[in-house]
Amino acid sequence: MFIQEVELFQGIPSHVIGEISELVTQESYPAGYVVFREGDVADFLYTLEEGEINLIIQGQKDFSFPVIKAGSIFGWSSLVEPNRYTATAECVKESKVLKIDAERLMRVFQRHSAESLIIMKRLAGVIATRLLKSYKEFAASRK
Repeated sequence: MFIQEVELFQGIPSHVIGEISELVTQESYPAGYVVFREGDVADFLYTLEEGEINLIIQGQKDFSFPVIKAGSIFGWSSLVEPNRYTATAECVKESKVLKIDAERLMRVFQRHSAESLIIMKRLAGVIATRLLKSYKEFAASRK
């Protein structure tokens, strides 16, 4: 997968994509592997390349959000304060991910403010979509 196919980075100019690409490492994890835990310091943004990741938020009733579409991001907490993961990410099956160092990504954003605004607005959309899904599931569980 190329970084410009990731939902946050689609349509971003190639010179910025080039800088972001330099920050990316590809990793493979087996089924059952925990990529990060809720509450951990959030240092990396991840993109699913293939496989399936389950994001789990623990509470009175656990809530989970499957990440199954290639190019979907998770670990977005690395880009917003307080930079702590808000869920546990566990591999449902063997998965390949792109891993981006968030601190270095923020430095790219500082150099390219117009493009970073677009990316952060897209990130807000991803967060809003997941929040809405969780509201709907919560409401359905109360019936």
